[in-house]
Amino acid sequence: MTKYSFELKLKVVQDYDNGVGGCDYSAKKYHVTNEAIVRRWVKAYKELGAVGIQRKRQNTVYSTQFKLNAVNLYLTSEKSYGELVHEMGMNNPPLLTRWVSNYRKKGEFAFSNVQGRPRKEPELLEISIKKAKDVVNETEQNLLGFKTTILI
Repeated sequence: MTKYSFELKLKVVQDYDNGVGGCDYSAKKYHVTNEAIVRRWVKAYKELGAVGIQRKRQNTVYSTQFKLNAVNLYLTSEKSYGELVHEMGMNNPPLLTRWVSNYRKKGEFAFSNVQGRPRKEPELLEISIKKAKDVVNETEQNLLGFKTTILI
């Protein structure tokens, strides 16, 4: 369940637009924890309308190409995360921030949709296979030695 209803958000934004008070006043009046939240609602409402402050029922899944385009646009332009996010029809600036950070760390492979545990390096895999074979061989030799001592 969301902390703030759509109706409350709309009321806060409309009060702000009508000049009833600033973000700090609206946050205190409607018991919103932080005036930055009100500021974010106002900006989203101005950029995207009522859709900007509505709660989404499902997370939006963006394609790899969309993410690369967004990161490239950020890196080549002098626009802020917030400006680009609203320009692209998104409503989550930290998401673009994370995409840019991942791109800077991993390059173009940052958005490959591979999930789960990464594969072992081939050399490490060979070493672990050799160790497993050695353990099996040693166990077999111990068993054979045990059988010969019983037979004697």
